[in-house]
Amino acid sequence: FYLAFTKSIPFTGGGYELKAVFQDAQNIRAKSPVRVSGVEVGQVTDVQHLTDSNGEGEDAAVVTMELKDKALPIRQDATMALRPRLFLEGNLFVDLSPGSPSAPELTSGSLIPQTQTSTSVQFDEVLTSLQAPVRTNLQIFLKEFGNALDKYGGAEGFRAAPWDVTFNTTS
Repeated sequence: FYLAFTKSIPFTGGGYELKAVFQDAQNIRAKSPVRVSGVEVGQVTDVQHLTDSNGEGEDAAVVTMELKDKALPIRQDATMALRPRLFLEGNLFVDLSPGSPSAPELTSGSLIPQTQTSTSVQFDEVLTSLQAPVRTNLQIFLKEFGNALDKYGGAEGFRAAPWDVTFNTTS
């Protein structure tokens, strides 16, 4: 009965555990998926934020993941990235690249260093990095572009637009 609902066998011990240090934990949480080439192969089990010597919090965090056997083997040159699950949504997943076949395998409980991890740039970070005049011009463009699409029938108007653009590839 338990197996039917939880899809796991109790008292068998944990699966393959992997830890990774990320510079910025962003919004990653326990139960977030871990994927290899878009296939879910595990989930995040814990996120521990690191503190400096003064006991103050930093952005860096150790993310612990439980991986299924189909994710193995994980190699020493494996890389990980935090990626958004959907565009403009806060939910993230861990995108795992298991490494090259020539590299030695990692054992369960191994730690991937921060030099082999990365985080995605969030849309709000892109906008806040723009200078004020550029942000204003972007707002004007988006407003006018939206008005033009509305005036000419939205997507139908966009599709019917004369997009005959040619590029000169000779120099």
